[in-house]
Amino acid sequence: MEVLRTFWYWTLWMLKQHTITLHHVITVYNDMFDHIDGVMRALAKKKTQWKEDFFFAVKCAWQKLSKYYTKVTPTPGMLLISAHILDPFQKL
Repeated sequence: MEVLRTFWYWTLWMLKQHTITLHHVITVYNDMFDHIDGVMRALAKKKTQWKEDFFFAVKCAWQKLSKYYTKVTPTPGMLLISAHILDPFQKL
């Protein structure tokens, strides 16, 4: 359950937002990567079979997340900046 905590948090956070969330994508991805990296470090030297299997599953999740992350950066960076600028709740 602890592995899914970050995904759950960001899913609920996005559901509660009533505005553009596109400009938060990089922050969300970075937090998820940090969390997955921590889980992988904790499991890296474990030798029981279920923990090795779990490490493999988390590594696959990291690869899948990385695949989507590369589609967001760097080319669409201007889109993210534009979404932030156009967000009516961020106006001064």
